[in-house]
Amino acid sequence: MQLQDKQLIRQLREEFQLRRLLPNLTMGLVATIIDAIYAISFAALIFSGVLSPYASTGIGLALLSVAITSIVIALTSSLSGMLTSLQEAPTAIVALTASQIVTQMPAASISETLFTVMAAIVLINLLTGIFCFVFGRLKLGNFPRFIPYPVVGGFLAGTGWLLTQGAISLMTDFPLDMAHLPQLFQPNHLIQWLPGLGFAILVLLILRRYSHALIMPGLILSAIALFYLILAVTHTSIATARTSGLFLDPFPEGGLWQPLPLSGFLQTNWQAIGAQTGQILTVPLITVLAVLLKATGIELATKQDLDLNCELQAAGAANLASGLAGGLIIGFQSLSLSTLSYAKIGIKSRMVGLFKALLCILLLFAGGAIISYFPKPVLGGMLLFLGLDYLVEWLYDAWFKLPKIDYLMVVLILMVIGAVGLLEGVAVGLVVAIVLFVINYSQVKVTKHVLSGATYPSHAARSWQQRRFLQTEGNQIYILELQGFLFFGTANKLVEQIRLRLRQLPSVKSVVLSFQAVTGLDSSAVLSFSKLQQVAQQQQFDLVFTNVSPTIQRQLQQGNCLQERFCQLFPDLDRGIEWCENQILEEIPQRRRRALPLALQLDELFPNADYIPVFMDYLEELTVEAGQVLFQSGDAAHALYLIETGEVTVLLQLESGQTHRIQSLGAGNLVGETDFFSQALYQTSAIVNQPSALYCLSQTALQQLQQDHLEVAAMFQQFVIRWVSERLSSTYKEITDLLK
Repeated sequence: MQLQDKQLIRQLREEFQLRRLLPNLTMGLVATIIDAIYAISFAALIFSGVLSPYASTGIGLALLSVAITSIVIALTSSLSGMLTSLQEAPTAIVALTASQIVTQMPAASISETLFTVMAAIVLINLLTGIFCFVFGRLKLGNFPRFIPYPVVGGFLAGTGWLLTQGAISLMTDFPLDMAHLPQLFQPNHLIQWLPGLGFAILVLLILRRYSHALIMPGLILSAIALFYLILAVTHTSIATARTSGLFLDPFPEGGLWQPLPLSGFLQTNWQAIGAQTGQILTVPLITVLAVLLKATGIELATKQDLDLNCELQAAGAANLASGLAGGLIIGFQSLSLSTLSYAKIGIKSRMVGLFKALLCILLLFAGGAIISYFPKPVLGGMLLFLGLDYLVEWLYDAWFKLPKIDYLMVVLILMVIGAVGLLEGVAVGLVVAIVLFVINYSQVKVTKHVLSGATYPSHAARSWQQRRFLQTEGNQIYILELQGFLFFGTANKLVEQIRLRLRQLPSVKSVVLSFQAVTGLDSSAVLSFSKLQQVAQQQQFDLVFTNVSPTIQRQLQQGNCLQERFCQLFPDLDRGIEWCENQILEEIPQRRRRALPLALQLDELFPNADYIPVFMDYLEELTVEAGQVLFQSGDAAHALYLIETGEVTVLLQLESGQTHRIQSLGAGNLVGETDFFSQALYQTSAIVNQPSALYCLSQTALQQLQQDHLEVAAMFQQFVIRWVSERLSSTYKEITDLLK
């Protein structure tokens, strides 16, 4: 025997052990009774008026829908133990469609009307199944992941209220509303719902404290036994109890399986069906949304991650199969039954769905008389428990867990669901969540970093004198690294921030905007940048755009934000800052821009001019061409270089084999000084960008200088220390600005 066969046999043995079989059978029975009630009420809703003689046929077809959807979803759902139920929202539209078809065919025979209605119902089932399956197949099921948590919480709280209403209505046979509220407290009705309420509260308190798979089945069986014991002690007959509303109404006698002949569908009036196209197409849309919302609710209730695309495909396949078999009612994943089974009773087996289907099939062929002996207070109490459980979780527990604004949103959604409807409540919640998101997101800083040219220079080649000058005048460059999605709430704040900066520091000549971390912008943001362009023109500063994606660039161009001479566009932030620095350096007189001979550059290094020729005697003069490598990462740091003219780029070798430019150095700069004095290996590489005049100081020459002219060597070392310290100080300022 193969290993897989042995594992299957072992799993089957485990499933039929009493500790697992009893909860499965109990939950299957409970689910069957609940769906049987739905099947009867929904079938009666559809087969009313002239179609009422076929109500028993409708009940049988509704039970067929229950059996088929239960089997398919039990076997294909991503959650073991998923249960289904017939759905009221699609059924309401189906009933309306059937009613209007009947109205359109006043002169038709009852047979023609029946088969036209049945053809429309089958068509709705097939379209719904196909739509759900394709929607899941296209991986569109993650839409609810974007629904805010309070909206889902409000949906669950609203579901709890609807379950509470349904439970009271089931036990009293009238709706729970203001009109019937006085009737609810009449003595003959108190006996109908008070026991169910007591049972629901008892179950709620016990399951909030304890968790075991046998607790719920034990409580249900005990409640049924206690109910019949009270009837026996009080000498109350079943007939009297049924008259008092303590039992379900009797089901139709005999079997409920009364299939319609296929030949009858030849009488279908397709013109009448075509007139209902709008309503027919509404059902698949509502079903997809309901499946996704309920599956998301099941995730929260069971604390399990579901594959929403899989759930959509499972619901689609189930209704497609039901439609092909002539099923009557749309059915899919049940939030209440699945939560009760998985989260409350602890059933994590696909067998519970199969048991439910088996019991429905038995009911279909054997009749439903036995179900009419199930006590309504117990059945209603279970539904009431589930409703109260949702309400307690989202009205009491959520008070301590959620921010108060989120809690108020849950309450608002609950109130709308109670007053108007489920989908309307979710819609209101989404609108409120979107408004709150816009308000909150507009409070988020649109600027990731606020920098200045003094502390965040470009990597362009600059002489020592130029760098000194830029450190002094760099505040003329105002750098803003933007982030997130720019819209009317954030873009206007950006404009006001820049205006405030201009009032505080009128010397700003360039405003640099980096779009590196910007994900997009709307038309209102484009208008704000257009206003910013006008401010730049009025106050005579340059507006520099960098790291602009093609999409954002196209939006800015369409808004005429890049047309004026005050606006510049660069591919990256470094080049944008380099351009701004060049504008500042234009202020330096021409004679000061020329590169000086090294001997003159060393005037600032040595206070005694006599030291300069002594120091230069130990340097080796080099004339190098563009592309020549001075040293590579990992080489021994045998020398440092002083740049008289030209440009040298320092590169960092990455693990991927690529190189990253750290800095380009111009006249008056040192190259390789840190590794040289630490006598370590070079950590970077240096390459000459253009024909350059360099001077090289080797380790041997430095040692000789220290022996021959210790004071000159010490003076040079002090200069290097001061040089490195200034660079570190600049780096610290840059880091400080980035951390603000």
